[in-house]
Amino acid sequence: MQRIITTFVTLALTAALLSAQDNEYQTTMKEIVSSIQTAAAGEDLTPYANQLERIAGVEQKEWLPLYWASFCYMLKALAENDGAKKDIILEKAEALIGKADSIQAKNDEILVLKANLASLRIGVDPQGRWQKYGAISGAALTAAKAVNAENPRIGLHEAQGIFYTPEAFGGGKEKALPLIKAAIEKFEKFKPTSDLMPNWGKEVAQYMLIEAEKK
Repeated sequence: MQRIITTFVTLALTAALLSAQDNEYQTTMKEIVSSIQTAAAGEDLTPYANQLERIAGVEQKEWLPLYWASFCYMLKALAENDGAKKDIILEKAEALIGKADSIQAKNDEILVLKANLASLRIGVDPQGRWQKYGAISGAALTAAKAVNAENPRIGLHEAQGIFYTPEAFGGGKEKALPLIKAAIEKFEKFKPTSDLMPNWGKEVAQYMLIEAEKK
């Protein structure tokens, strides 16, 4: 009987400890994700990335710390003008999103981030890289659509591709306009399943809409 009681108490204490750890994880992640998604344009998010990598080292079954760390590095790369430095940052982001993918395969948010990362790679050397990384980006978006075609960040990425492509090469603001509007419609309907999930991009789409509608 004593052994049964001891076992019961041990299990109860273990469950309580795990619950406390989960609550701490949720609270910390909620604060970080909120700070990232409300950060000012150009803000250095490296401190958050470092914190997220430490969390990922502890919570090795969770994909979101890796996703958000990669996201932080991608934004840092976007603000970097030196191509060589940009590539170094993107390599870090790519490694992290690869780890996230190994934990949560066929996840539309991870696939969208892969597409964005490939597009940033193209930006370093458009002429030399568009064929390789354009194919990677396109494949990632196609896979994301197969998982969740209503994800507004898929449409946003497609709209950005047209928006920032010169008219001489089949792009331009006018051609991107219907894609921008479609993306915004999906953003209006989209609701993240938790405070830790991605909910970014609507402001970018709205900015593009204003620019595309200018006469």
